[in-house]
Amino acid sequence: GVGDLAAGALADAPGVTLRDVAIGWPGGETLHEGLDLQLVPGDRVAVVGPSGSGKTTLAATVLGLIPPHAGTVSTRGRVGYLAQDAHVFSTNVTENVRIGRRDATGEQVADALARVRLDVEGARLVGEQGAALSGGEARRLALARLAVGEYQVLVLDEPSEHLDPGTATALLDDIFAAAGDAPLLIVTHDPAVIARCDRRLVLSTVPTRRARP
Repeated sequence: GVGDLAAGALADAPGVTLRDVAIGWPGGETLHEGLDLQLVPGDRVAVVGPSGSGKTTLAATVLGLIPPHAGTVSTRGRVGYLAQDAHVFSTNVTENVRIGRRDATGEQVADALARVRLDVEGARLVGEQGAALSGGEARRLALARLAVGEYQVLVLDEPSEHLDPGTATALLDDIFAAAGDAPLLIVTHDPAVIARCDRRLVLSTVPTRRARP
């Protein structure tokens, strides 16, 4: 039936599925267990929890940088990551955007800059570690790398951190617009960001395990 077709299409659509996942760094303690998540196009999920509960560890697990301690993580489509402090190299804007896609043409770079509304010339030099860019501009530059790389699922780490509320709101508007219906997994403790998400994945610290009777 139509439901089966839709389910089949969804199974191939970009997204992330976590099934009974336990997270932690390799060789380290388990920070959280029993995580289930189905992330599909159009989803905006905030990952929230106290410091040390494993938000960054979860992001690294979804990105495939580390394996889960238990359970299965499956991703569909290209997963891009917007780090809180993405490195800006001491070269021009165009070369910084091309980190997202080495063979991007000048036109594709310009299009990515327009999509994230970063109104700077591609030839502009950004200075040592991006000294010539404001915090908001540096984060937009990192976002342009994702736009040019045509990532289909985005993991964002504290996108509003260290930005004033006006800059953060404008950046979030543009992240959501540039993402289209790409699923977003947003690590954040900012109430304004959480309010813009459809739902929350709450991480709490794992209680010490009692021996099961």
